[in-house]
Amino acid sequence: MPAREPWAAHRARGSAGHRAGHEGRQRDLLLAALGMKLGARKASVTIWQPLKLFAYSQLTSLVRRATLKENEHVPKYEKVHNFKVHTFRGPHWCEYCANFMWGLIAQGVKCADCGLNVHKQCSKMVPNDCKPDLKHVKKVYSCDLTTLVKAHFTKRPMVVDMCIREIESRGLNSEGLYRVSGFSDLIEDVKMAFDRDGEKADISVNMYEDINIITGALKLYFRDLPIPLITYDAYPKFIESAKTTD
Repeated sequence: MPAREPWAAHRARGSAGHRAGHEGRQRDLLLAALGMKLGARKASVTIWQPLKLFAYSQLTSLVRRATLKENEHVPKYEKVHNFKVHTFRGPHWCEYCANFMWGLIAQGVKCADCGLNVHKQCSKMVPNDCKPDLKHVKKVYSCDLTTLVKAHFTKRPMVVDMCIREIESRGLNSEGLYRVSGFSDLIEDVKMAFDRDGEKADISVNMYEDINIITGALKLYFRDLPIPLITYDAYPKFIESAKTTD
């Protein structure tokens, strides 16, 4: 009996050491998958490149799900993903089903607004929860309304807010505010300024003294919307309502 206690203690220490070694190997594997050095003893050891890319894709998927949460102060709009056929360079995994994308060209589709990468088949099952990213939204004009407000986390397009502020500050006493047209070349300059600089665009009186240039830019924004304010689905209802005599 006295000899069994040291043997049991030795066995417990061995099991603890084995678990510690197993956990250490798992930690080394994770660090290697992320492209980090393993330490002085294994400094030159890294995991095969596809495994590294797989780790990045899984982390990207987790980060996307964790960070793309609805802002409580911004109205919630449902938005369909703007998927385009895409050719990926190197190994890629679907961010919806986490399976490998096979093929050399056109392996899947990529959302032009939020950058979501999925299989073409998976794109039919992805919910309408597109969260546009400013780095993918290349322009302000001719961009659909929902994409713009979700990308900037605003209730209204920033073009509307900025133009209205200028109009209210220096144009309310002008005659024919929205009837008189400004110079078309300068209106195009305002459009390019918004597309290039976004919220940093300078439309102050120092740049455009004529307020009709700002009103013209605002009208041009609404004309260039790919989906009008009165949407195609709602337009027939407005026409029917206009025919009501009562």
